[in-house]
Amino acid sequence: MSKENKEMTFFIVFLIFIVIIGLLIKITVFNPTITPHEGNVASLVVQFKDGTTKAEAESILENYNLTMYYVDYDYYTMPDQHYIMVDEDEIMDVRGEFGKGKNWTGLTPDVKKGNNYIISVSEQAIHDENFIAILKKHNLQVKKFVYCHIRFGEHPLSGISEEHANELKSELEMNENIFTVYIESFE
Repeated sequence: MSKENKEMTFFIVFLIFIVIIGLLIKITVFNPTITPHEGNVASLVVQFKDGTTKAEAESILENYNLTMYYVDYDYYTMPDQHYIMVDEDEIMDVRGEFGKGKNWTGLTPDVKKGNNYIISVSEQAIHDENFIAILKKHNLQVKKFVYCHIRFGEHPLSGISEEHANELKSELEMNENIFTVYIESFE
């Protein structure tokens, strides 16, 4: 065999060897898969006190860089729209009298804010004569919640982490104009 034939044979054997190794060894190809992260939060619903204007709400949310997301400042789909603010010294008396009525309180739990309790009340209650008499007796007024809905995205990968959502909730609830923040997850 000539030197050229030996080199050509060696080269062909080398290529066959590489092909066999390639077939025997499974070469993994980088194939990214997108999987939703558990605990991603779709949105926050911020419950403001009565009389909070859109400008005030926007200013508060801007302090937390939340205005860069889609914000609905006129969000009316929450079940509880009305509330009363009761001093912590009177809460037991008022709650005791409310126990006599039917369906007077709303669906959301009471919120303690400073020295007061925020009690959501049903639409039915604000038209009930007995309920109105209790309000007059304790010098209480029915007020209306103002809700803002902050949407982080339409699908799980566009949300924020549950940890970040809880941090925002804690920080926002320290504001005197905010009663509570609800966290909504992707379903």
